[in-house]
Amino acid sequence: MDPDNYQRRLAALISADVAGYSRLMSDDEIATMRLMNLCRERVGALVAAASGRVVDFVGDNLLAEFPNTLSAVECAARIHEAARNINTDLPPARHLHFRIGIHIGDVMADGHGLYGDGVNIAARLEALAGPGSTCISDSVYKQIHGRQPYHFVDLGERRLKNISDRVHVYRVVDPAVDPHGSVEPAGPLFKDAPLPRPAKPSLAVLPFVNLSASPDQDHLALGLTLDIQTALVLIPGLFVISESTMINFRTTLSSIQEIGRQFGVSHILEGGVRRAGDRLRITARLVEAESGRQIWAERYDRRMGDLFEVQDEITREITTAMDVQLVSGISGQTISKALKNPKAIECYYKGYGAMSNSLRPDFHLGIEMFEEVIRLEPEVFIGYAVLAYTHVMCVIQNRTCDRDHSLAQAAAMAHRALELKDDTGLSELVIAMVHLLQNEPEKALHAAEQAVLARPSCDSSYAVKASVLNYLGRPAEAVELARFAIRLSPVYPAFFADILAAAYCGCRRFEEAIEAAEIGLESNPDDFDALVISAIAYAGLERMNQARHFARTIVGLKPGFSTHSFAHFYPYKDPGQLEQMTELLKKAGVP
Repeated sequence: MDPDNYQRRLAALISADVAGYSRLMSDDEIATMRLMNLCRERVGALVAAASGRVVDFVGDNLLAEFPNTLSAVECAARIHEAARNINTDLPPARHLHFRIGIHIGDVMADGHGLYGDGVNIAARLEALAGPGSTCISDSVYKQIHGRQPYHFVDLGERRLKNISDRVHVYRVVDPAVDPHGSVEPAGPLFKDAPLPRPAKPSLAVLPFVNLSASPDQDHLALGLTLDIQTALVLIPGLFVISESTMINFRTTLSSIQEIGRQFGVSHILEGGVRRAGDRLRITARLVEAESGRQIWAERYDRRMGDLFEVQDEITREITTAMDVQLVSGISGQTISKALKNPKAIECYYKGYGAMSNSLRPDFHLGIEMFEEVIRLEPEVFIGYAVLAYTHVMCVIQNRTCDRDHSLAQAAAMAHRALELKDDTGLSELVIAMVHLLQNEPEKALHAAEQAVLARPSCDSSYAVKASVLNYLGRPAEAVELARFAIRLSPVYPAFFADILAAAYCGCRRFEEAIEAAEIGLESNPDDFDALVISAIAYAGLERMNQARHFARTIVGLKPGFSTHSFAHFYPYKDPGQLEQMTELLKKAGVP
């Protein structure tokens, strides 16, 4: 087109789509098209009422412009309300939930269409929004903060795909709909379709609900949930979604069928805990995910002293209901049997709760609580093992001022746990991580294999083994293990995506490496491993503008970093693989 035909102007933009649209179309194409026709009619009327203009609405993708940010945010709220009204006449599996992004910025108009970074940023914000929610940029927030009856959840600075500068993002919360301003957990890395179910029995354990009047009893419900997970993850014949994923679903409004479809599992376990004085009532039920049919349920009325016996009862009942045979000795090393001091148990669960926040883990509180567990029960392995894991995670997430000291502490605590007969596999996992971080991949592989054998459904064990295999020149195997780790933990730590990205790079699958690295950068724009992989992958694709951008960012974060540093800190044992990586880094502009 002739550039003279373009007009530049400032516009407030809504970019929106329907979450799960591909699934809806696959389930019933005709019914979905009728539903979308109704949506277009109602959304078009809402946009016009807000003095806006629908620029495009093809399939489920909406782009609309407004004269100001206030009108755009109000219209977004009304679109969500309209979708909820439509959903009242639909079964849950057919519900519509819009994801909306709002930005104000420069656009180029050619009469009807709009183009430019303003449009792109709005689209990227839409991708960050969960089903039924709205994300806005900082420029929108500054204009409407304090002028709307909404609350805002600060999601921090995010690196958006193909946008050079970071964008500060906020989630809009309508108190009438979401009074607590809860943040839904991120979805899986591969989210265009429901996850396939594994061939063997599969289970997601929803966090048990505190039914007591006091929120101070939340740790009891969390403790019960984690103890069940601790036992289940050791069962070779059972596929269990990791606790680090499910812990984020404490307040989920999703149906059993939706959760089963989202995580690709056959069964869901849920329950509640109610405490009155020294009396405890626990209810639990096992539900078939696809049909919603309850296949097992039980109620336990006990005194507090019986809590851990009840936990073992529940675990045995669940495994029996799913026809899963317990392996020899599994029940002997659960947390409830290992720890006897009630105060130590409380500290353990408080420490785990501090560590389980995937967005902002409190490592300081975790270390404090686990050290107290050791003080109270110095001859029990549990405190040492979890303290070791906390120290090594401080290093992985760059939350320590003394890397060498943290690694030494992690190794010492893990070895002490093994001396005390830890057979859970957690200590071997920590030792593998320490060896890997100390550039000893051969030793790391041995420890990682021991961890996988002891914890056959542990996501972190597979992720660490994947990283080790990649450094040992086996990137194709690493890709499969990293993907399996993510499959076990659909809401996974950012370093899982970094491991997958590095393995893709080793296989010269650069497009997929970039996609995986972007996941890590969304969580942390300064994720150094993801930045390095991005520079390598873009150079491998001959997309040199992007490669140089990442190279400049890398050197800006670590001025002394070079290809020589890369060879030292990233312990690739295959000379050919190392040469490929360093040459691409050099090509990107790293000295």
